Amino acid sequence: MKLELGNQIRAHRRRLGLTQEQLAEKLAASPQAVSRWENGVTYPDIEMLPVLASFFGTSVDALLGRPEEEKERYCRELQEALFDAARKKDAEKTIELLREIRRHLREYHSYWFWSIYRELFRFYRNAQVLEEARLLAEEVFEICPREEHEQVVEGMAYLEDDEHIGAFLDTYSTRQSLSRAELLFGRYKMREELDKIEPVRQFILWDELDHLLTAANDWQEYLSRDPGHFKWFCETQLNYLNAVNCLTPDPKRLVSGGTGPDLWSPPRIQLGLRYTRALIWLGETEAALDAFEDTVSLLERVMAIPEEAFTLGCSSPALKTFSLDCRFHWFEKEGKEYRELCMEKDGWCEWVLPRDILSSVKNDSWFGPIHIDDPRFGPLLARLEKCVIARECQRG
Repeated sequence: MKLELGNQIRAHRRRLGLTQEQLAEKLAASPQAVSRWENGVTYPDIEMLPVLASFFGTSVDALLGRPEEEKERYCRELQEALFDAARKKDAEKTIELLREIRRHLREYHSYWFWSIYRELFRFYRNAQVLEEARLLAEEVFEICPREEHEQVVEGMAYLEDDEHIGAFLDTYSTRQSLSRAELLFGRYKMREELDKIEPVRQFILWDELDHLLTAANDWQEYLSRDPGHFKWFCETQLNYLNAVNCLTPDPKRLVSGGTGPDLWSPPRIQLGLRYTRALIWLGETEAALDAFEDTVSLLERVMAIPEEAFTLGCSSPALKTFSLDCRFHWFEKEGKEYRELCMEKDGWCEWVLPRDILSSVKNDSWFGPIHIDDPRFGPLLARLEKCVIARECQRG
């Protein structure tokens, strides 16, 4: 034990960048005493151990070098005791154990299994347990590796009170597995607040579907090397979108679904342009022009909406009350202002940008063959140009 204590004192002293003389001065001891401690010749008085532990920001157990097996066993026993107390809804014992875990967290953090937070949901109306859980969570976020934070965030989303849940989600939710909606869904399910689940469920479903439908953004460079694969991918995406919305459109209306603007208009327009490119490359000119015309028609109907602010839903029965907030904005570019549509929900947004769509068509080499050879393309391009609505800059 003495040898391990000496090594611990030496390691902590060096971590703090102190000489033996400097450490001795801070502890009101002699440099010779510090040297003897570190070399294992002797060891500090028992009253000195808590002083050393406090100065180094550690525990007496850690200084003495409790064996790893003993640490692991101690943490396992503490966890099991907390599980038992939580399941019995023993708030007093649970608070005591949470404090004990926090007290030893810095030295033993590699042994904790953070599913303990999942057991605490039973106390979501207990302010004292909540406060202890908050304090422990703050320590976890500061000390433990990021991969250990997720279960704590999920647990606190169940436990946090209504007054503070918004701020908590603003701080810790992400666009990935810890999204605001996913955390709220777990919260409402665990707390049996079923009346609050449906709007969140629809948001999660829409978000998942939108991710599937826009996946070609990341795959486009790879897919474009094989036009047959790219065509299949775009057709699959469009067929999937139409099936989700209970639509069976004419093949010439695959892009729009044969309906007017809805909340899927941005991915439909992007998929329509990609689908057109793939068909051109494969030499399927008539099908390409049909897809392009359908895409332009959908964009025309979007930009013809008279209101400046409105909402758009869809025909999917699983999203029957879900909608996106839409607003036209004017953005200055190269001395003019252009009308562009923003569609948003809970921090997520997507844009319909006619000027950028027109530029991509004019400058895309894939459209080259029909630029020159087909009389249908010129009128379609003119219709696309009319979707680009511009005005002189409105300066105050």
